[in-house]
Amino acid sequence: MISLEEAIERITSLMPDPVAEEVSLWKAEGRVLLEDVSCREEVPRFDNSAMDGYAVIAADLKDAGPENAIPLKQTGTIAAGDPGELMVTSGTCIRIFTGSVMPKGADAVIMQEDTKVESDVIHCMDPVKPFENLRLRGEDLRIGETAVYGGGELHSGSISLLAAQGYERVSVGKRPVVGILATGSELKEPGNDIAAGEIHESNRILLKGLLERSGVLPKVYPIVVDDLDITKAALKEAFEECDMVVTSGGASVGELDFVKEAFEKLGGELDFWRVAMKPGKPFIFGKLGTKFLFGVPGNPVSAMATFLVMARPALRKCLGARDVLLPVVQGELSEDLVNRGGRRHFVRVSLEGGKVRAAGMQASHAMSSLALSNGLVDVPPKTTLEKGASVSVMKWR
Repeated sequence: MISLEEAIERITSLMPDPVAEEVSLWKAEGRVLLEDVSCREEVPRFDNSAMDGYAVIAADLKDAGPENAIPLKQTGTIAAGDPGELMVTSGTCIRIFTGSVMPKGADAVIMQEDTKVESDVIHCMDPVKPFENLRLRGEDLRIGETAVYGGGELHSGSISLLAAQGYERVSVGKRPVVGILATGSELKEPGNDIAAGEIHESNRILLKGLLERSGVLPKVYPIVVDDLDITKAALKEAFEECDMVVTSGGASVGELDFVKEAFEKLGGELDFWRVAMKPGKPFIFGKLGTKFLFGVPGNPVSAMATFLVMARPALRKCLGARDVLLPVVQGELSEDLVNRGGRRHFVRVSLEGGKVRAAGMQASHAMSSLALSNGLVDVPPKTTLEKGASVSVMKWR
């Protein structure tokens, strides 16, 4: 049995470098950007108005007020998109709109709410300072600066910035296809009637969601009964069609646990299969050619915990992610978290409003914690984390 840190190191060290592919920005949401993208246009591209109003010379309005309106003659209008080839001179102003190019000579914009219009004379009832209500060229980003850093997940904000820079396509990590197999003769498809001793299978849909959240492409296979030849055939098909395979069940040492044996009969090499953590001590990691096997336990809670802390980092590395571990936030315990055992315990918790509490029963078969939790807290062996303590929560949703 190896430590979790060693397990993660051994897994991630064997993962291949990301494969680059170009995608349209329209399809880039959630993808991992592989390289820094530089600004090729200044933001803003030109001095422009931050308000609807009038472009003025600030000094003309230094004495303006509600009881001392300063009249300026409007000499033109610049709409957003116009080139702005007009000039403001002392005693004049130009009608302007949000995003309009600032005309030459003007150094401020007075909001239209602070004016009164009489034909082409604009009565200004409020002073403005130089550069007030202006957005200056390059004040946000300059050409050559990094717009979006590689290794991060693209989202609507970063994609919008890239679009504003004129980019149409970006280089992202190609998403591996990951097969999902559930083993166990007791398992039946949801929606089917079940007999005594049988249960509805739920790990494949659990793993499918976790894989999608990890950024890869899941491929779900039929339930595999507890038979060596059938298990071997199912693994063979999945490895032929996928880049990696995740199995649930059959990972321990029972007489009907066939995943390890079937994998080795296919020519696979086991790296390890037990990790010092709870839930989920039995966890299989191995390699078949250039492809990899992640075997999580059959108990749903164990399947989730082992996937999140060991398989997910490997998948994120394959995508080119800079940070492969789950994001961590701080919260305050609303109750004690107790680990009386000899293995570190990843307690499923609910984090709401900065407060952390256990999410239901913590036994590996107790599925209520899957629905209630949004994070994990790593509690060391034989340790009590007391109510009121600040704890690190590994956020998984």
